[in-house]
Amino acid sequence: MISRWKRIARYTSLALSACLLVMVLAACDGSNGTAANQPSPTPVVQWLLYQGTGFTMNYPSNWHKNASGDQVTFADPVGKDLLAIFADPDLGSEPDANAVANQAMTRFEGTLLANAQAVKVPPTFTTGKVTWIQLSATGELAVADPGVQGNLFLLVTNYPPQTKNTVTYQIEYYGPSATFGQANASFMRMLQSINFASA
Repeated sequence: MISRWKRIARYTSLALSACLLVMVLAACDGSNGTAANQPSPTPVVQWLLYQGTGFTMNYPSNWHKNASGDQVTFADPVGKDLLAIFADPDLGSEPDANAVANQAMTRFEGTLLANAQAVKVPPTFTTGKVTWIQLSATGELAVADPGVQGNLFLLVTNYPPQTKNTVTYQIEYYGPSATFGQANASFMRMLQSINFASA
């Protein structure tokens, strides 16, 4: 009789140990209690409307916006991919967009990019009915992600052209080369959403 109770106690102890081991392994499988093959839901990003100097534009709600006067900067959630727009109301003669673009790119090659190299891109970029001068360069990011290889695009246009109310718009968008392709989808959607007040 005693040996029978010993066997029952031993089997019960073994069963409880096995059950405890299964629970410990389940807790330590790294899936936090969810099935390993169950994908985590992708958060839905809404797009918001920004109203700037003479234009509107959509931007992702999870990007950070910093607006001051006639300029605004949008940064991705980790602050490495950025898009900035500057509006410069023209109070005199209309500036040459090519000259403005070349001067700006020279400035950026000494501030935003180190060891900059020009990249051959189409000379213009069109959003809606508006054509922009386009320049691009690659180099080491000096501000957003110091020392990391990055890409920079610059767009410049005068809108509306040849009027007393002409505004020179300048856009630069840039980020690390490793993530630029992914960020570029957001950049393109933002650029294509630009709508000028009198367009």
